Amino acid sequence: MKGVSAVLFALFLAIQHKPILAYKAAVLEYYSITGDSPQTTIKKNLEAYSIYADTAKSQSVDILVFPEYGLTTIVSDPTDYAVDLTDSSADSVLTKLSNIASERQIYVVVNLLEKERESNTATKYYNTDLVLDKNGAVILKYRKINLFQEDMLTPGDANQTQTFTTTFGVTFGIFTGYDILFHYPSRNIFKNSDVTDVVYSSAWTSYMPFLTSLSTQQGYTTANGINLLAASYGRPKEGHGGSGIFLPNGKAAELYIADSASTKIIIQEVPKISSRAEKSVCSGITPFGLPGNLNKSNVINYKTYTIFDSSRYNFKNVDMSQRTSTLDVCHSGFCCTFEITLDVSSVVSSDIYKLAAFDGIVKIDDTNHHVRICSLLACENDSNDSCGNRLESTNTKFTKLTAKGNLKREDKTFYVPITVDSFLLPMQQTKFCNNRNETNSTYVELTTLQAQTDVLVFGLLGKTVSAAASVHALGFFVLVAFIIVKSVAI
Repeated sequence: MKGVSAVLFALFLAIQHKPILAYKAAVLEYYSITGDSPQTTIKKNLEAYSIYADTAKSQSVDILVFPEYGLTTIVSDPTDYAVDLTDSSADSVLTKLSNIASERQIYVVVNLLEKERESNTATKYYNTDLVLDKNGAVILKYRKINLFQEDMLTPGDANQTQTFTTTFGVTFGIFTGYDILFHYPSRNIFKNSDVTDVVYSSAWTSYMPFLTSLSTQQGYTTANGINLLAASYGRPKEGHGGSGIFLPNGKAAELYIADSASTKIIIQEVPKISSRAEKSVCSGITPFGLPGNLNKSNVINYKTYTIFDSSRYNFKNVDMSQRTSTLDVCHSGFCCTFEITLDVSSVVSSDIYKLAAFDGIVKIDDTNHHVRICSLLACENDSNDSCGNRLESTNTKFTKLTAKGNLKREDKTFYVPITVDSFLLPMQQTKFCNNRNETNSTYVELTTLQAQTDVLVFGLLGKTVSAAASVHALGFFVLVAFIIVKSVAI
């Protein structure tokens, strides 16, 4: 009997100390409430945040991420909306946020506008993320480094702390909105080798063909081999929205995008990864099968802007009558190879696709940026100018697509996949690799693992550094090169 008791006790201990293989995360796609004053606006949104935190608690969530500008709405003047984080009074914003976290025992990531008085006359304003632990303590304050159309704000220090570790055993990186396009911080966070997951608050504005929200998020996630918790400001009629929980294998636990202002909490279990998934190995065999369910939703009224200077690209037509094609497209010695297999029975005369390539310097805000891209693009007609626009649907079914090449590589050069379909979703069944073993080149490959329909964009995007670039240009992905004019804050 004693032997049986010992065995049972040992089994109990083993169960008690069994490693936790996943954590539960929540991200909030949120359309802010507007009050009759800045203070009322913040108060109403704090009250709404508490309700969604209750929902998260009821499902045993470990970490909850709120979007950029969720507390304030998107405002250009922070003066009356900014929070003094030294105010710890019972009625302060910081105290209320602390209560949201501590009363529900949840890690909370929240974005706000912060003010800091440096002297009797000078006040600086920041776009700030706070990370609060389960006891309501602020364990990290991160100030957005790369501002876009936020002229009254001060950039955060590129050397500030950008990572935190939780009691459920995951080390996160953190950045905000436009930051995802820059080396500092979106690549710099991996100097901490323990970082396997990233929390990301955004008020992103979607641009076709290369800057839509979900494809940018998934491209970053896939290329870096991490989990990404992305919470977006939801105002689709002005180009904002697209949230999700992304996994490192080219899939997403759940995505959300809509065509009308709405709020949606996404709650999913996220498998823990022991280290970032290296993308340097390109296997020789790639299986593929039938299309999967991508949970496509109506996005007809989701506004996307189009910024695409076709005159600077080299194009090559895709022969839609050929079942299989292998085509090279080059610009200034930068070349990619596309392998295309399509179901010719699905093709109609209105379906036009072209390959496009670009390698060069683009000047934005008096800063030179060296950018590279090669992509398959759906076109409205034979004109190159019609490529890269948003189409409601296409008939063509691609059985398999591959974009690859030994691509130019300099210090800090980094490539990401970018894919968009007619529903503004990225392809979830893909394989990506980036073999960074060579000095002057890197073999990069993106391949679909399922047949694909409604394809608008499929390609590889790279960023590099021009000699004249500023620190902000160090991390520019190629896609931002096409923001020739300023519009809405990202």
